[in-house]
Amino acid sequence: MSPVISSDFTMALRLVPFYIALFLIVGFQLPFWPVWLAHKGLRPEEIGIVLSAPIWAKIFVTPAMTAIADYVGRRRAPLVVMSALCLGLFQLYFLVGGFWQIFFLALTIGVFITSFTALGDNLVLTLGRTWKIDYPRIRLWGSIAFIAGSYLGGVVMTGRSPDFIPVLLAVAYLLLFLCCLMLPEIRVERSDKGRKGFRLLLGNRSFVVFLIASGLIQGSHAVLYSSGTLHWQQQGLSDQTIGFLWAEGVIVEVILFAFSRRAFAPFSPVQLLLLAGVAGTLRWLVMSFTPGVPVLLLIQTLHGVTFAAAHLGTMRMISETIPLEFSARAQGLYTAIALGLIMGGEMFLSGYLYDAFAAQAYFFMAGSCLIALCLCLRIKS
Repeated sequence: MSPVISSDFTMALRLVPFYIALFLIVGFQLPFWPVWLAHKGLRPEEIGIVLSAPIWAKIFVTPAMTAIADYVGRRRAPLVVMSALCLGLFQLYFLVGGFWQIFFLALTIGVFITSFTALGDNLVLTLGRTWKIDYPRIRLWGSIAFIAGSYLGGVVMTGRSPDFIPVLLAVAYLLLFLCCLMLPEIRVERSDKGRKGFRLLLGNRSFVVFLIASGLIQGSHAVLYSSGTLHWQQQGLSDQTIGFLWAEGVIVEVILFAFSRRAFAPFSPVQLLLLAGVAGTLRWLVMSFTPGVPVLLLIQTLHGVTFAAAHLGTMRMISETIPLEFSARAQGLYTAIALGLIMGGEMFLSGYLYDAFAAQAYFFMAGSCLIALCLCLRIKS
């Protein structure tokens, strides 16, 4: 008689809490951390610099962290060490004051926290080569945790001083450390080929072009992320409607993650990127004309394609084409190039674009997707 609970399901249960804890931190931090920074006396431009610190850390540090993980041949051990360091360092926020102390602390924590997604994703994808576990269905719990964190953070903070925000995040970092202890360990044998990982990856033209195209599609969300709420407010939308529009996009993302095995099975990684690029071009062109609520409700459903299809396409590209012994470095380059350098650059420019062109700034985001589409057509499947 087969066991009631399969070993594959048990393995998945050990992985899910990691994503819940990691994205709970994001759900707490994204809406509430700027409030605490302002409470500590930082000016708007200083807050922007502090919030950008992890992005710069992502560009320069994540490839090094993933290279170390490939060198030691493990994934859980680095995650446990980094989560312990993040938990310890975060406690210093209860002691620091002033811009420079907060900035350097944010940068130091950013050195470690920005590598979590790359190493966590690589752990799940590596296990998926030998276990019957579905990465999208595990990853979707991160999106659910983000929604829950944003909502529960608001409930907990009601009537409380901003001084309680670091307490909330400290608890979330403790949870992340405990969840990292629950993760399974893997052992990847080192090889002569693995020692040349970065050289082989950067010399792989199709892989590099794929990362650039993926970054251009992910980066095309920049105007929405930086100025979407402001534009909708100027359009006269209520806070409740704006909140629903944001939640709608993440909910569709969760649904697509849940059914991606069936929905995206016929697509290759390059085809998934093409799908995301076409959806992004359409989405941002429509947004540039300042549509009303009915059209916004429809067009926001495309978030599940513009984000989820691009992300899953990249995950499949890495898991299906990159040798195991330097797969973590491939994940690190995706984080550094696509999500760090390109998306960070478009985020930096997005504010200037919105100031100059208002809603027409979305035309530039559509252009980003069109460039990605042209690059995809040059990738050898």
